[in-house]
Amino acid sequence: MKHIFSHSFATRLSIYVFSFTLIVFATIMALFYNYNHEKVTSYAIERTHGLLSNIATEISSQLMSVETTINQSTWVLERNINLPDSLHLIIESVVKNNPLIVKSGIAFTPNYYKEKGKYFMPYASLNNKTNHVTYQVLGSQNYDYPCMDWYLIPKMQKQAYWSEPYYDDGGGNIIMSTYSKPLYDNRGELFAVFIASISLTQFTDTISLLKPYPSSYTYLISRNGSFLTHADRDKIMNETIFSEAFATENHSQEQIGREMLAGHTGTIRFDNQGNDSYAFYTTIPQIGWSVCTVCPSRIILQELDNTSRKIIYTFLGGILILLLIVYSIIRRLVRPLEKFSESAREIATGRFDVTLPLVRSNDEIKDLYDSLVYMQKSLSTYVNELKETTASKERIESELSIAREIQMGMLPKIFPPYPDRNDVDLHAILHPAKEVGGDLYDFYMDGNHLYFLIGDVSGKGVPASLFMAITRSLFRTLSQHVLSPAKIVTEMNNSISDNNESNMFVTLIVGILDLETGILKLCNAGHNPPILIYPDGQVSYLEFKTQIFVGVVEDFKYSDEEVVLEKESKLFLYTDGVTEAENINKELYGEEKLLEMLSDNASSDVRTTVNVVVDSIASHVKEAEASDDLTILLIQYEPGTANS
Repeated sequence: MKHIFSHSFATRLSIYVFSFTLIVFATIMALFYNYNHEKVTSYAIERTHGLLSNIATEISSQLMSVETTINQSTWVLERNINLPDSLHLIIESVVKNNPLIVKSGIAFTPNYYKEKGKYFMPYASLNNKTNHVTYQVLGSQNYDYPCMDWYLIPKMQKQAYWSEPYYDDGGGNIIMSTYSKPLYDNRGELFAVFIASISLTQFTDTISLLKPYPSSYTYLISRNGSFLTHADRDKIMNETIFSEAFATENHSQEQIGREMLAGHTGTIRFDNQGNDSYAFYTTIPQIGWSVCTVCPSRIILQELDNTSRKIIYTFLGGILILLLIVYSIIRRLVRPLEKFSESAREIATGRFDVTLPLVRSNDEIKDLYDSLVYMQKSLSTYVNELKETTASKERIESELSIAREIQMGMLPKIFPPYPDRNDVDLHAILHPAKEVGGDLYDFYMDGNHLYFLIGDVSGKGVPASLFMAITRSLFRTLSQHVLSPAKIVTEMNNSISDNNESNMFVTLIVGILDLETGILKLCNAGHNPPILIYPDGQVSYLEFKTQIFVGVVEDFKYSDEEVVLEKESKLFLYTDGVTEAENINKELYGEEKLLEMLSDNASSDVRTTVNVVVDSIASHVKEAEASDDLTILLIQYEPGTANS
């Protein structure tokens, strides 16, 4: 046996022929492929960047036209500054004369025109369906525009500013961006902010259609990395390039995001969910957005790979002839391998303790024997490690379940909570979208005052649940014997904002209800407005001022608002997981449906009302996966006393 494998002419000839043929062919193929790979890749980079540059130039040109329109209109505005009633002609002209601009307005500083009141903002908007321009004057306590980003940022920066894209709910739920230009008088003092809002539909449609290669896709991101377009529409305005990179643990994509937000132009090869891909990116410097095309490398190299395969197939055909010549010799060499084949099949069935045939030679058969022994040990080790991994996964799932129980145990869950009192009744539910979530509610009684809280932490999962626990603990600690919700929220904001390196925040409502007088004090920190259900069945939103999120700006001073509740009236508080619950068709549950359900069940007790709303949401969502936590808190003041 040793003689056959070590000294036979057939063995040596086979080794020499095959080795020489393979080395020469592999060398030629490597040189051919590397040379053409470089050329094909360079062409792809040049072609794709050319297309991206054209897109960026086109967008910059269109944005420049908007800026030019506002700059030209500013001159007309300054000449007619003493004729406030004629200003609507200017903004209507802005909307009519620039096809990109759908809304325009001039927000004057408070009390600029004393005869017009504190707030004065002429505003014009274009109806795309009717091509009709609607004019109105904005500005009131409910629309405190000096506190809005499009007014504050250009005011503070003392220069024109393009806003971050946003959904315009009142304009067809389209993505828009607003250009704001601060205006100054001869003394250099700000007297107004001139704005123009544009729809990004034209840009996003153009970018979405940019496909330099089959299976490629192009996306647009804003200054903060939010997706404005993407092949996966669920990510648009819902995720950033960094959240996607974090979710997939893709450090290369994170690097791409940093390069794009830094305003760079370049090409990066990276692993895109298991697919080797190229990312071609460039910036739109005028507004700070970036556009990127992602294309699998196999698509770029498809033609080259097809040619290479043809060459390889031709080579394989030639070598087949060679195999036929030496077949009779090689066949004798294969016979000793049959025993190893049988042993390998046994190992494949899971019998890792099978005894391999003893080999005394020092040739390829011995190498095969060593390989099988190594495989046998490796498979056995792998199976044992797999069992340990499975057990670890089950342990993690169990710990998450315990975490959920702990989180839910922090919240009041006994209803009715105050069975001995007849001046108040309430009910609440919390359904996390994941094992643990970031929604919260809480309440407690201090004498004749009912303290309550509802909130929604940014993000999902374990980090949000920890933030929720901190928020609830702060509420319990800081609200003791304090009769001002604003003071409670201010202290909570200062505590959360301090060293908030995670940049998480929470929207919340803190309220205090005086059960003797019915006076309700509220402080709304960026949360959904509560709904008041009157004893006669009427429902309406409490149009209280919505203030900044908690955890964003330290030392922000919050303010209280109050209303007197009628007997048997109900206060319905909820998180956005209620109105934004989606079915499989991406249709929202919506505010209109919520108001309808509350009106139909106005006479029901708090538990029935909450359960009816939850069932209605479940019927709407059906088999769709929950995307957000769902929380409801319903309070009824002096139930059963209206007719007494």
